[in-house]
Amino acid sequence: MKKTICLLSAIAMLCCTACSSDGSEKEPEEGEKTISFEVVNYQQVSLDDVTRATDATALAHLDMAIYDAATNALVSQTQTAKGDNNYGQFSATLAYGQYTVVFLGYNGDRTANMSNPEDIWFVDNYVPNMFYKTIQLTVSAASTEAQSIVLARGVAAFWLKHDGYIPNTLNNMRITANGGGCRFNALTGFAAKVSARWTDFPLANKASDTSFGLTMYAFLPAETATMTFTAVATDANDEELQKRVFSNVPMKINQRTIYTGQFFGSGTNVQGFSLSLETDQWDEVNQTY
Repeated sequence: MKKTICLLSAIAMLCCTACSSDGSEKEPEEGEKTISFEVVNYQQVSLDDVTRATDATALAHLDMAIYDAATNALVSQTQTAKGDNNYGQFSATLAYGQYTVVFLGYNGDRTANMSNPEDIWFVDNYVPNMFYKTIQLTVSAASTEAQSIVLARGVAAFWLKHDGYIPNTLNNMRITANGGGCRFNALTGFAAKVSARWTDFPLANKASDTSFGLTMYAFLPAETATMTFTAVATDANDEELQKRVFSNVPMKINQRTIYTGQFFGSGTNVQGFSLSLETDQWDEVNQTY
């Protein structure tokens, strides 16, 4: 009997110890915190790796979107335009947890659709000169309450430069791009998908001039890619005046590929184009064809 009583007592003590131990375990930390961000500048990197920083408020738009890190669900979004109060300064009060934060800076009059970090886009398949920064954020009691954000360019550019004879009936130039994309994946820094797109450039006011320059931006499927650009000049009746196809164009993120020449020839014959890649604020290379 004594042995039985001792055994029951030992079991009871173990149960009490276990209950006490379970009850003393800390519950998961809960709470919320306000985190502030300031977009201070954006980077432009040249071939010699010299970084040039420019005040981000020079850009027409600065946006911030916060997503749940596990599901990519949009948690908070703030989109601002140049001239707004506290432009470039953002804050959000977030529950403790893991988040993905995407910052965009871009020019133009269209606003980015940021509902999905893997598929950011603009209406009409528009691609602006765009900069971005994606960070992974842990919000807890120990989180830093303020962070500075530096943006980096997320696009490549094709620049068609003409100098010389221009038909007096010139009305429009349509450039069609193949090999890049118009939707951006902020988690990879590349195009969400590859698709053809075209842009019309009204040029009736250039008919009496002697030069013009047209730029198309593109998201790339990788750091470098080759693209094809087809440029067609038309008159007011949509009749073709001149067409040129630029094949195997070397494109690179933060690089501007420049084709310079006489798009319409000299009026009597067709001239070749030279290819260069700018080295000032963009990375660039040069070659002829």
